[in-house]
This record gives sequence, C-alpha cells and structure tokens, in this order.
Amino acid sequence: MKHHDPEHLRQLLETKVCPKGELFGVDLSKADLSKVVLYSSDLREAKLSKANLAKADLQEANLVGADLHGADLNGANLHQANLAQADLSGALLFFADLHEANLPEANLKNADLTEVDLLQADLEGADLSVSKLSESKLRGAKLIRASLCGADLSKANLSEVDFSEADLTNANLKEADLSKAVLTRAKLGGANLHRVNIHGADLSEADLTNTSLFGIDLREAITENTQFENAILCNTILPDGTVEYRDCEDDAEVG
Repeated sequence: MKHHDPEHLRQLLETKVCPKGELFGVDLSKADLSKVVLYSSDLREAKLSKANLAKADLQEANLVGADLHGADLNGANLHQANLAQADLSGALLFFADLHEANLPEANLKNADLTEVDLLQADLEGADLSVSKLSESKLRGAKLIRASLCGADLSKANLSEVDFSEADLTNANLKEADLSKAVLTRAKLGGANLHRVNIHGADLSEADLTNTSLFGIDLREAITENTQFENAILCNTILPDGTVEYRDCEDDAEVG
C-alpha cells in the first residue's frame, strides 16, 4: 500500500512549500498550513480535519477521499482540484476558488461556501444539505442528484446549472439566477424562489409543491408535467401569461 514520502512531509512542515508532494494518507489534522503551497500534490485519503488551510495553493491537487471536515479553506485555491468523495462537512470555504473542481459524491453538508467560485464544477451526487452558498458562482456546474436540502443559495449565480433529480427541498433560492438551468425531476418542495430569474429554465416534471413563487415569470420556462400543487403564487406570471395573486395576503417574504 502506498504511503506518503517522509522527505516531502518534512519539507512541507518546515517550509510550507511542497508542490507535487507525495503525501498519500498523511495525517495533518489540526495542523497550521495557512498559505501552504501544495499544487498538484497527491493528498488522497489525507487526514486534514480542522486543519488551517486558509489561502492554501491546492490547485490541481488530488484530494480524493480526503478528510477535510471542519477545515479552514477560506480563500484557498482549489482550481481543478480532485475532491471526489472527500469529506468537507462543516468546512469553511468562503471566497475559495473551486472553479472546474471535481467533487462528485463529496460531503459538503453544513459547509460555508459563501461567495465561492464553483463555475463548471462537478458536484454530481454531492451532499450540500444546509450548506451556505449565498452569492456563490456555480454557472455551468453539474449538480445532478445532489442533495441541497435546506441550503442557502440566495443571490447565487446558478445559470445553466444541471440540477436534474437534485433535492432542493426547503432550499432558499431567493433572487438567484436560474436562467437556462436544468431542473428536470428536481425536488423543490417548500423552497423559496422569491424573485428568481427562471428565464429559459427546464422545470419538466419538477416538484414545486408548497414552493414560494413570489414574483416569478414562468413564461419562458419549460414546465411540462411540472407539479405546482399548493405552490405559493403572488404576482406570479404563469406560463400562459396570466398573473396570479392568489396567495398574496398569506405570503411573507423570507429575509
């Protein structure tokens, strides 16, 4: 079985600079690795829980199966990093660069991804439940079958994101940009879609039961077999162009 290179570990701890390091399975839990340089390093199955990796350079690093739960990755460069099946639950990732990162089946439950760059990232099957993604950039990202239950996606750029079969139950999408997003068979029950831009989005067979559609214009969205049962409609422009005010008296905007 492969192990980390002791010389690379020594170099890392002494200088915080070890590009292309062989650090497979290394245990650096709770270590202070802020501003460390580890681009293109092999960190598969590394133990980095609660480590300080703020502003670290992890570009193109291999972190498959790594334990990063509770780690501080604020402002870290993870561009094109491979984080498949990594545990990032409770991690701090605001302002991090995850552009084109590989995160299928990663655990990001309760992670703070505020204003993070996830453009074109692969998050298929990832767990992002109750995560913070407000004002994040996910344009063109893949979130097929991902779990985003209770996640905060307010004001996020979700244009062209593939949410096919994703679970967005009770998610907050207030004022998000969902233009041209794919939401086929997605679960949006109880979600907050106040003033969302849904222009050109595909909502075919999506479940919008009890979903707040305050101020939504559905005329340019694809709504074939979409379930609108008990959806909250107030100043909502329906696919046929009519404006529905049915629930305005009961509607209360969520802050």
